Amino acid sequence: MSILFFFIVIVGTLVIIIMFKDNSAQGQEQTEPEVDIFATLERESARIEALIQADEAGHEDVHKQLEDNTYTGPMPERRSDGGWTSIFDDLRILSIAGINHRQAISHYKGRNTVALVPEPKNEFDPNAIKVVAEDGHHLGYIHQHQTDMVRSWAHDNFPFYCIARIEEHDDEDDGHRFYTGYLYILLK
Repeated sequence: MSILFFFIVIVGTLVIIIMFKDNSAQGQEQTEPEVDIFATLERESARIEALIQADEAGHEDVHKQLEDNTYTGPMPERRSDGGWTSIFDDLRILSIAGINHRQAISHYKGRNTVALVPEPKNEFDPNAIKVVAEDGHHLGYIHQHQTDMVRSWAHDNFPFYCIARIEEHDDEDDGHRFYTGYLYILLK
C-alpha cells in the first residue's frame, strides 16, 4: 500500500509542478525545455514496478539501490498485456485470465497471497489451473497456453503459492471499472 501511496504523491506533485510552470510562463517566453509528463510518468511507473519486483524476489540490495537512485541495472518494460517484464531471472510475472468475470474482485485489490490449484474437472479445459485467494475465493485462471509452463515450475506440487497483485481501473471511454491481475511467481 505504501508504494501505491508513493506513486500517487509523485504523480500529484508532477501535475502541480507542470500546472505551476504553465501559469507562471503565461505572457513570458519560455526558455526551459518542456517536460514530457507521459515519459516521466512511465519512467516512474517502471521504477515503482522494479521496487515491487525487488520486494517480491527478495532482492533487498536492488531495492535499496532503487530507493537511493544508484541502481544501474535493467528496468521493467511494459508488455502487450499491460503487465511488466521481470528484471530478475528467478521471477516470472503472468497475467490472471478471467479476473473480470469473478464476483467481489474489488475486495482483493492490492497484494494477495494466492494458491494455484489444478481444476481437472473443468468442463472447458481439464488442464486448467485456477487462482485462489487465501480465503478460498476464486480470482481467475492461468492462461491456457501457460498451464504447462506453470506445472513445470511447480513440479506438479500443488497447491503452488505465489503473490497476486490486483488493480482497479476506470475505462476512459465508458467509465466502467475493470480489474487487472498479475501473478509474481518466484522460482526456487
